[in-house]
Amino acid sequence: MLYVLSIVALLGQVSGHGHIIWPNSTRNGGDLKTGGSCTKGQCYWFSNNVEIPGKPTLPNKFRSVQLDVTGQPNDVLVTSPWRAPGLAPVYGSGCGSAGGGPVAYANGGFAPPGIKQGMDGLELASMTPVTWKRGSTAEVAWAISANHGGGYSYRLCKNVKGQVNEECFQKGHLKFSGDQSWVLYSDGTKKAFPMTKVTEGTYPEGSEWARDPVPGCKICDMYKTCGAPLTPVPGKVYSDWDTQVNCYAKCDGSNIATDEGRCAEGEAQFPEASPGISGFGKFVWNWGIMDLVEVPTDIEAGDYLLGWRWDCEESTQVWQNCADITIV
Repeated sequence: MLYVLSIVALLGQVSGHGHIIWPNSTRNGGDLKTGGSCTKGQCYWFSNNVEIPGKPTLPNKFRSVQLDVTGQPNDVLVTSPWRAPGLAPVYGSGCGSAGGGPVAYANGGFAPPGIKQGMDGLELASMTPVTWKRGSTAEVAWAISANHGGGYSYRLCKNVKGQVNEECFQKGHLKFSGDQSWVLYSDGTKKAFPMTKVTEGTYPEGSEWARDPVPGCKICDMYKTCGAPLTPVPGKVYSDWDTQVNCYAKCDGSNIATDEGRCAEGEAQFPEASPGISGFGKFVWNWGIMDLVEVPTDIEAGDYLLGWRWDCEESTQVWQNCADITIV
């Protein structure tokens, strides 16, 4: 089911990919040791070609790409999910949709091996739950396989059959603990950096999100170089839209040949939160982004799903995963 307030003409761009790596989510295959690797299809659970239903609500200071562009037609990202965090509709129950939804697109990824296109991530086999204590803080982390900016949040929904959906997750938004995040490497080492926390213009009102701290590379002007967005073409076929998607990606640094695809000095979309942590993500990064979240003191004990949601800005995509949590 697609939860919608209203849908405007679809805007498609090159796909970003990301997934939970901590708690190790056997539901989707993500784990700390493999980082941004997508060899098991762990980064293909998302909603493709989805847009915000109205005008942007996000203050410009929290944007992650094209920070010097305002107004149409130059602003080719005006309907991207991060422009109104939490408002873009999604496919499925809040745990992602295999391959981006019921219809495959050339630049939208594809369903993991052996999985039907559009399968609801809620149907994946449950994992051994991670135990969280009420009133404590808990570590969470996600990894990037292809970076498209925007921002992310963590939510909880009671794992009751027939009652898990996006609305449930929206009611269970978690707050971040403190104002610090970490680059978490596959060997367990980590480096701290300041978090850019976002509570203005988010949905539900006042919900806490964090801006994706990894800037893409500002190589060219998307509108001047690639033109106004074309209508997505379904199917894994060549099209002018597909060519344009790849053009947008190049403007964001997909062809950067520096070490691990890092942006050259002065070319990051915004200052690097941690030295060398930037780029589009065509390399398999052996690190993820770790945060601490607050486990509510008044939450009912029981079995929950932890929902991670990443609203992209450089694409009209929302990435989602779930992990099993027991609260005691």
